Amino acid sequence: MRKIFLSAAAFTTLTGAAFAADLPSTKAAPPFVPPPPAFSWTGFYLGVYGGGTFGNSTVTATGFGHYSQSLGGGTAGGLGGYNYMVNQNFVLGVEGEFGYQGNRGAGNFVSFSNGFPLSQTVNADYIGRIRGRLGLALNNALFYIAGGGSFSDEKIALNQPTIPNGPASISKGIAGWNIGAGVDYAFMPNLVARLEYIYDGYGSTSYNFANTAVPVGPGFVNRSASVSDSTVRAALIYKFGAPESVVAKY
Repeated sequence: MRKIFLSAAAFTTLTGAAFAADLPSTKAAPPFVPPPPAFSWTGFYLGVYGGGTFGNSTVTATGFGHYSQSLGGGTAGGLGGYNYMVNQNFVLGVEGEFGYQGNRGAGNFVSFSNGFPLSQTVNADYIGRIRGRLGLALNNALFYIAGGGSFSDEKIALNQPTIPNGPASISKGIAGWNIGAGVDYAFMPNLVARLEYIYDGYGSTSYNFANTAVPVGPGFVNRSASVSDSTVRAALIYKFGAPESVVAKY
């Protein structure tokens, strides 16, 4: 009887434990945490930029042939634009900007035709660009290429011993094209840091010093100049709108 009683007790305990295991748990399920939304680059933005610029001015002049001058200086200004995300990875955009372009260059030359010395300076004061952008977005990092049109100014000043009231100078607006690449990084929900390189190329512009207020000597009257610039700069950009407007798909 004692063995029968112990066996029955063991059976009851085991079956009770198995039955209890089948009962629904009263422990609360862990809360659902949705995945973070993907960063959206769609929207308008405004920013400021600053950096350095360096380039070259190639001059063709009567009595001199071809010669070049190195240019360099600082640049600063403002920019604005709009981005549109085609999907989770590709971004199309358009951007405009305007600012100070402190390109400066100087050189001393001697005329091939008459042996007169010449001092020439080349200056630029402003730069504007309109660009289209194509980018690859990796969440809050955007790698892009950009290109479009550029407009600036170019001032040429000449001085030599035969110009008593010199220098004689002419300033003209010039237009060209640009291409570049860079990366935007959203380090805060609406703040973006940028680092980029831009190349600007301008066609040849003619300068006739025959009719300037300060007359120049023979051999210095007619010349043409072309300019190319490289710019390396950083920018700080404010992006309008909610950064989480595109939800990641899982």
